[in-house]
Amino acid sequence: MPEVILEAVDLKYSYPDGTNALRKVCLQVEKGERLAILGSNGAGKSTLFMQFNGIYRPNSGCIKYQGRDITYSNKALIELRKKVGIVFQDPDSQLFSASVYQDISFGPLNLGLSEEIVAARVKQALIDTETTDLVDKPTHLLSYGQKKRVSIAGVLAMEPEVIIFDEPTAGLDPRHALEFMQLLKKLRDSGKTIIISTHDVDLAYSFSDRIAIMCSGEIIGHGEPSELFLQSDLIQRADLALPWLIEMHSELVKKGWLPPSTPLPKTKEDLLRNIPPKSDQQSA
Repeated sequence: MPEVILEAVDLKYSYPDGTNALRKVCLQVEKGERLAILGSNGAGKSTLFMQFNGIYRPNSGCIKYQGRDITYSNKALIELRKKVGIVFQDPDSQLFSASVYQDISFGPLNLGLSEEIVAARVKQALIDTETTDLVDKPTHLLSYGQKKRVSIAGVLAMEPEVIIFDEPTAGLDPRHALEFMQLLKKLRDSGKTIIISTHDVDLAYSFSDRIAIMCSGEIIGHGEPSELFLQSDLIQRADLALPWLIEMHSELVKKGWLPPSTPLPKTKEDLLRNIPPKSDQQSA
């Protein structure tokens, strides 16, 4: 059985203005998996992430880390955030030091690590996010995309076991978005547990091992991407579109260019591999 590393159990949370942000949310996150959480604005994705990291405390229910209820003393929260890191959607809410190096090194230094270890972690985080050329720059002079990558580097330098990304590719140009996806693959291959929230159904479909769909503070479906996206009622309720790979696969089947038994492609390469050569189509 897969090991559950992080879990929400009957989670309820309301904001001070009375808005019900989470309604009896139950979700298990397996160690080493890639989980995508989909939903429109206001669905509760970011609020759930704040619960996972201990920033918000539930009105009822609980968050479990490695099978134990988290507690909310300062010491317990510091320990939790060593293991569960979150990269916020808006990097300006995460960056506060004068320079890039100071910002990335802040977390490791507060873990009590030696300067040598901190320097090594910062160097690796800079390499992983391709921000080595920014190391001495003031954070307030960075572009939005640069701030985004530096905020990711700050979390990577903490070396958490679980990394949560809230709309990770928002504001990144296509090249850096692609590089970020390569970084996610590298993190997953190293054993990290990755959770992302996104509006990008193509990203969620290709990236994730499993998807959870949120709507109005509830999880209305979860499972393997190919299973969820074939449930049209669920997709309509959550106001989501189909990934282009599934739409293209469906059209090719309708036109007779692919047999109905052809498995859904996970990547563009899968789709192209499944399309028979032109000579085979003509002979058919």
